[in-house]
Amino acid sequence: MGTWTPLSKHSNKPTHRHIIHNMPKQYLQGWIEFYRLRFKVDGRVLIPRPETELLVDEIINYCKLSPVTYPLILDIGTGSGNIAISLAKNLPKAKIFATDISEEALELAKENARLNKIQNRIFFIKSDLLEFSGPKAKIDIIATNLPYIPRGRIPYLDPSVKDFEPWIALDGGSDGFDLYRKLFQQIKEKGWKPKFIVCEIDYTHGELAQTEAKKYFPNAQVEVKTDLAQNIRILIIH
Repeated sequence: MGTWTPLSKHSNKPTHRHIIHNMPKQYLQGWIEFYRLRFKVDGRVLIPRPETELLVDEIINYCKLSPVTYPLILDIGTGSGNIAISLAKNLPKAKIFATDISEEALELAKENARLNKIQNRIFFIKSDLLEFSGPKAKIDIIATNLPYIPRGRIPYLDPSVKDFEPWIALDGGSDGFDLYRKLFQQIKEKGWKPKFIVCEIDYTHGELAQTEAKKYFPNAQVEVKTDLAQNIRILIIH
């Protein structure tokens, strides 16, 4: 196979050599393992990271200790569906809604739900955060891995990330926390009082995340947890 040549010396379009060298192996092979399950992945969605399994762990552990027998869980920004599907497989009594602003991401998430034989347990909804009309029932748990990379840092990310993964799944605004502020405000405006909120956050967001969470949920217990590399990774509000 020959090397692709740019249309002009000023073109920013990557060469074939650049594509093969830098494209994430998960996109090349078309799948990834997450929480002992297999998920299809391509350029429509962010590649699930091992660190996100900690978010799933927190919710499963909470449900084991919770008095709620049939928890209603909302996964916001589902992407490939990895969080919602992993929860559905491990919490057979849970009812799960999963949202995403991208129709393309939702198509892939539905495909992954069918692949893992869990499609009848998850309700997929196209929505910008909580701008959808349902669900009408009370939400017990919110899980979310929203874009949280500060916008100014994106051009400096590894080429395998910034040149191939969708920016809409990376860009968290000026300080990386814009979408979480918007989400917290929407939860407050809707009058929702979920018992447990778990968010994946940037490693620089420890103090910021706790301050913002307490601003919107002054009566809640707020904490952050680190991943196996001891980087701040999870914000918990309960």
